[in-house]
Amino acid sequence: MTLAPIAQGLRDIGARSLAGAPVDPDTRQARDWLEEELAKPQYTARPGLLERLQDWLLELLSRTGGAGLPTWVIPVVLAVVLATIGLVLWRVLRRDRILRAGDASAGVLDGVTASAAELRARATQALAAGDADAALVDRYRAIVAAAVERVILPDVPGQTAREAARALALPFPSEELALGGIAQEFDAVRYGHRSTTLEAARAAQALDERIAAARPQLLAGQGMPW
Repeated sequence: MTLAPIAQGLRDIGARSLAGAPVDPDTRQARDWLEEELAKPQYTARPGLLERLQDWLLELLSRTGGAGLPTWVIPVVLAVVLATIGLVLWRVLRRDRILRAGDASAGVLDGVTASAAELRARATQALAAGDADAALVDRYRAIVAAAVERVILPDVPGQTAREAARALALPFPSEELALGGIAQEFDAVRYGHRSTTLEAARAAQALDERIAAARPQLLAGQGMPW
């Protein structure tokens, strides 16, 4: 903190005295004036982000014995840190935007002509080859395609992975969490450019097998779904 704000504060106190306040205040009144003056924003303003980063770097350099480095090192390090933060934020925002766009417009079975059995065979081969992404995507498509073939789900173009999961959770309520998790992994792999795991692909296979063997619960007004 510079001395200029304090000096101005003392001038303000002096002006207050000349305006009619006692020129020779007692100790308590002087302390009250000083506390009132020091509570103003100019004395409590926090440094900006760049100043805090610079102070942190200076402290780090002093602890690691780098205080004698050239003066241009600190601006360069600051630029690298800010660029890294910007890159991370850009990737996160881009991924979220892609996920939102994919969830809103792309159907889980759009462009798919294979049957549920064919999709299952492809998923099994991909899993055996260690390709978790292809295994999970084809397995979830097989789940949705099988539900369409069994007339559990309507054949609606553009139905997204999460919409299909919510619709399947009605006749299979015990699988609601599993369906939501696999649908989220499907979107992340297909639209988020993020790889999944073999464990998630195996979980999708197990979910497919459970749904295939389960009897769906009928909703009010529905007939037999198969």
